[in-house]
Amino acid sequence: MTAKAEKTDKVLAGADLSGSKENPTEAWLVVGRTSNLGLEIIEVKKTGSHLLARDLAAYKTIEALGVNCPLSLPQKFLDFLAQKKLKKNYEEWHQIVEDLVFTPYDEFLAIAKEFAKEPKRITDTASGATAASPLKRSNPSRLHQTHHAIRFLASLDPARYFVRPMQDPIPFGCAVMEVCPQSTMAFLKLQDISYESKDKGDQSRDKDELRREKLVHNLTKIKERKALTFKDFPALIINQRNLMHNFLHSDKAVEALLACYTTAVYAVSPEHFEDPFAADALEVLTEGWTYRLKNL
Repeated sequence: MTAKAEKTDKVLAGADLSGSKENPTEAWLVVGRTSNLGLEIIEVKKTGSHLLARDLAAYKTIEALGVNCPLSLPQKFLDFLAQKKLKKNYEEWHQIVEDLVFTPYDEFLAIAKEFAKEPKRITDTASGATAASPLKRSNPSRLHQTHHAIRFLASLDPARYFVRPMQDPIPFGCAVMEVCPQSTMAFLKLQDISYESKDKGDQSRDKDELRREKLVHNLTKIKERKALTFKDFPALIINQRNLMHNFLHSDKAVEALLACYTTAVYAVSPEHFEDPFAADALEVLTEGWTYRLKNL
């Protein structure tokens, strides 16, 4: 992809995986298509981590998927994991996936507890980021979420999908990237609008829906509010009312939408994102990288 990508039609997606103990776990998928008009959302779907690969396969020309959860683990833990698996240190990311896809969560959790630390990856603190470690076990559990994500990635066709920055691009393939919706909201100056569920009850639910409606509305108006600031960003278009219904009723659907929009911005203007190799650390090839927007 060139520094200034062509704004031709692209099919892009965003996914949010739950950090629940259930296996498979709940997931949301949002699919959009970019054109000269912007990013038009064409599907919003509640699905499961075991069904995401099949859902994505329905889109033969999909070019990129943004996933709202860690896609790998800290290097220190990976070295410990390799020892537990009686192996030399992992040299390539796919070796980690091949091990963990056959590691039940209870065994994975036991290894993490024995490791007894929750170090962060390079990307979790890069450029002032304050992300939690993928090994975080308390509520919400990033450990569960990361395990779900790695097992999902193992279900993707390796001839069709590649994961940035750990794997080389595939001609006409689909790039999978770790993204951060909260970071995107902060960059767009929307961080003051909460979309997460608060308390139970009808009144709280109504307030949650109003907040989500305000957030999505402001996101669709971002080009109108700050046309010059975000001139390189695609406009967000949601024409179907039934799709909006999903965003009002689920904070996870909103996170998948933000993941999709972040992916669309990267597809047309990758120069607006932190470069994983600017950290000058080979660990990003096994630990992974969160693609966050940056100020130019």
